Amino acid sequence: MAALLCLSCTMVHPRLHGGGQHTGTRAQFNQSCGAACAAPVNASTGEILAPTVSRAGQVFEKAVQAAEILQGFIHVTRFLDEAQKGVVEGVLKECVQAANKQVDEELFGKERTLPDSECEKEPTVKDKLAPSWARHLGKLKHAVAFECIQRRLAEKFPDNFAVEPRYRKDELTNEVLLTDRRTGSLRPDIVIHFTRNATRIQCIYDLKFPCGYEVGNPWNAEAVRQMKSYESLGGQCKPALVTPQFGVDRR
Repeated sequence: MAALLCLSCTMVHPRLHGGGQHTGTRAQFNQSCGAACAAPVNASTGEILAPTVSRAGQVFEKAVQAAEILQGFIHVTRFLDEAQKGVVEGVLKECVQAANKQVDEELFGKERTLPDSECEKEPTVKDKLAPSWARHLGKLKHAVAFECIQRRLAEKFPDNFAVEPRYRKDELTNEVLLTDRRTGSLRPDIVIHFTRNATRIQCIYDLKFPCGYEVGNPWNAEAVRQMKSYESLGGQCKPALVTPQFGVDRR
């Protein structure tokens, strides 16, 4: 027989009628028992039945699971905090420096790079990625840096970054949208964003690689114009350049 549910209920003994049958019902229990009065009643004895252990355990388990899911949702659906953003920017700086060194040394030898006088000349390689050495090397170094960034950030913040997303603003709503349309769109190198939502931008970064030994100010007119255009996409911080010589650089 199931155990009696022991709460503050006051049980009134059922009357015995002919045949010795119990005729007590839920009405025989003092209604101050509250939730206990909703428990099932044994038809033959009039006892309030306690939930079985397995059923009570299932209810508790489901409640815990729901709480864990809610807590997990609260935990992951957000922007990165300042410490996490610092980790991201550290990864960007390290990957850009490593890519710059790796490509130069593979092409020109240890601790060497292309002479400044060659930067605007046509690359003397079979598979040209651009009409000048400066742009050819830039594309190679971007590819190596992207691989490094993708691998390292995927380990730490897989849902909060994008590599080369393309954006445009809706003409009617002015909302920022992801697009594959090149005309009228912008494609930053790296974006950190709200969890699983690349259109809620937190910070934008653009990688810049120098050509030659004479490293000048990366904030040339083209870079300034580019960063200004990225500001139109919104975000919580100013767009930044990431270079081997200066790291993450905002103006």
